[in-house]
Amino acid sequence: MRSIELHPQSIELKLTEEQHTKLLAWLSTAVEDALGAKSRQDALHTDFLRMYEAVPKNPTQYEDFLAGYEAVEVPLGAISTDSIYAQVLDLIFTISPLVTCRGQDARYVSHAKALQRFANFLPAEMKLREAAEHTLFDVCQLGTGCYYIPFRETTLKTSGFLVTERGPVVLSIPPEDIIVFGGSYQSLNEQPLFGFRLWYTESEMQGHAKFRKWDISKAKPAASTDAVRHRREVFAMSSSEPSTSQVQRYETFELYVQYDVDEDGHAEDLLINYDRTGKTICRVRYKPYESTPARVARYQIRPHMFFGMGVMEMTQTFQREVTDLHNHQNINVMLANVRMWAIQRGAAPDSGTLEVFPGRAVPLSDPANDIRELRMGDIYPSLPATQAMVISLAERRVGINDMSMPRPSQVIGSRTPGITTMSMLQQVNKRFTPAFDQMREATGGCVIEGISRYSERIQNGDMAVESYLQELLGPEDAKLVIEILSKPNFLQRVTVELTASSASINREADRQNAIMLVNLLGQYYEKTLQLVQLASNPQVAAPVRDAAQKIAAAAGEVIERTIRTFDQVRDPQTFVVNISEEIDAAGQQANQEGMLGLLAAMSGAGGAGSGPAENTSAAFS
Repeated sequence: MRSIELHPQSIELKLTEEQHTKLLAWLSTAVEDALGAKSRQDALHTDFLRMYEAVPKNPTQYEDFLAGYEAVEVPLGAISTDSIYAQVLDLIFTISPLVTCRGQDARYVSHAKALQRFANFLPAEMKLREAAEHTLFDVCQLGTGCYYIPFRETTLKTSGFLVTERGPVVLSIPPEDIIVFGGSYQSLNEQPLFGFRLWYTESEMQGHAKFRKWDISKAKPAASTDAVRHRREVFAMSSSEPSTSQVQRYETFELYVQYDVDEDGHAEDLLINYDRTGKTICRVRYKPYESTPARVARYQIRPHMFFGMGVMEMTQTFQREVTDLHNHQNINVMLANVRMWAIQRGAAPDSGTLEVFPGRAVPLSDPANDIRELRMGDIYPSLPATQAMVISLAERRVGINDMSMPRPSQVIGSRTPGITTMSMLQQVNKRFTPAFDQMREATGGCVIEGISRYSERIQNGDMAVESYLQELLGPEDAKLVIEILSKPNFLQRVTVELTASSASINREADRQNAIMLVNLLGQYYEKTLQLVQLASNPQVAAPVRDAAQKIAAAAGEVIERTIRTFDQVRDPQTFVVNISEEIDAAGQQANQEGMLGLLAAMSGAGGAGSGPAENTSAAFS
C-alpha cells in the first residue's frame, strides 16, 4: 500500500538561485529556532508521559528509609486524564448523526439535506474516529492536539496499480511534531511558520519524488528519532531502550510559511517540504489552500500562547505530593509491622538468629529480662487523610468529580424536579465546558475540512470525484452537492457543525427540545391558518383584514426570534410562514364573492316580478 497526499493544483513557484539560497538559509534557521523554543516543553511532555505510565522518577530514592524498597508512582494524573478522555469520546461519538448540516436560508434547504447525506458517510471514510482517539487523548493528557486533513490517494501495487482509496483523510499529529515560532499566538492562519514533522521511509520518499515532484537528491536519513518519540516507546514498552529498527527514516517537515521571496514588501504564502537532516528544500510552491488544512485544540489555553496546558501538567504538583505521601505511608506500614528483639548475650541460639513463627516455644531462663520487643515505628493515621485532601485539590484544579467529590446522585435527591436536576448537572459540567468546546470545534472542523477537500477537487474539474458522488448519493442529491461545493465559501450557504453542541448535551434533552419546538410551531401554524380563514370571510371588514395582516407579520417575527434559541435550528426563516400575499388574495376573493352574492340577490328579486323600488329594498335589507 502506498499513500500520497494530493494537494490542490496551484501555481508552481520558480525561484532564482539567489532566492532559493536566501529562502533555504532563512528556513534552516527558523526551523532550528522553533525546535529550540519548544525544547523545554518537550522535556515537560517527556516527564508527563512518565507520570502517566506510573514509572517512578527515582525508584531507589527511599533507600535511606528502608533498604530494598522501590518507590511507587501514584498515577493521579492518569486517573484524571482517563476520566475526562472517556467523557469527551462519549459526548462526541455517541450522538447520531455526528455532524449536522443546515441551510443558512430557505434557498439552500434542499442542498443542506443532500449535503447531510454526504456528511453521514464522510467521518467513517475519513477515519475520523481513529484519528480523534489519539488527538483527543493528546489534548487531555498533554494539553494540545492537532488534526491534519489532506486529500490522499492510496494505491495497491501487485501485478499492476489499483487505487483502493481516494479522498480526504484525518491524521493525528503528535504535539512534539508540531512546529511554530516561540511565543506564537493560537490562530493557524496568522502564523509566519506552522508545520509538522513527518517520518518517511526511503520508499515513501521515492513515492513523493515521483508523484509530488519532490527533489530528494540532497535529502539524508535522520540519525535518530525525536526525544519525545524515544521516551514514548520506552514508557509504552516498560523497557530501558526503545525498539531498534534498521529501516532508515527521513525527518521531513510540511511547512506553511509566510516569507517575502521576491522582496517586494508583501510576504508570499508558501507550502514548503523541508528535509532537516540534509538541510534541503524538497519542494516549494504557493499555498494551495485558502486556510491551513489543520485544526488544533487545547485543554486549557495559555493566553496569547500557542500550546495549551493539559491534565498531566495541572496535576503534576499534586501527583508528586501524593506520591511522596503514599510511599512514606507504605514505608511506615512496613516498619510498624517489623519487630526487632533485644536479648541478653548468650540467650539466643548458637546461630545468633532467633526465628519467630506462630506456636514457637523459646526456652529462656528469665523471659522477662532475657528478651524484649523493639518497635521500629508506629502507624500514623493522618497520612491517608492528607492524601485525600491533596486529591481533592487536584480534582478541583482539573475539573472532575470522580474520586473525593460526591457524585450527582449523592447530591440530587430522588424527588428533585427535572429542571432543577438538569441545572445541577450543568453546574457539575461547567468546569469542563471550555475544554470540550475546543475539542468539539476541532473535531467538527475536520468534517468541514474534508468537505472543503472535495470542494477544491470539484472546482479543479476532478471528474472522478463527481462520479464518486453520483454513485454514492444518486444523481439528484449529487447534483445539489456538486452545485453547492462548486461555489467558493460554501459555508456561507450551508452550516456544518458537530451535533454535540455543549458538554451537558444528551439525547433525552435534545429530544425534549425538539418536541417543544414542534408543539410551538404547531400552535403557530394553527393560528396562522385561522388568520387566513378570517381574511377570506366576505363579511369581515377591510380594517379587520389589515389588522390580521399586521398580527401575522408580528407573530412571524416573534416565532423567528424564539426558534433561534434552539440549537437544532440554524435557518429559522424556513419555519416562518409569510401569509401577506394569502391574506390579500383572500380579501380580494372575499370582495368578489360579496359582489357576486349581491348581484345574485338582485337578480333573484327581479325574477319574482316585483317593481324596481321593491327589488332595491329587498337587495339591501
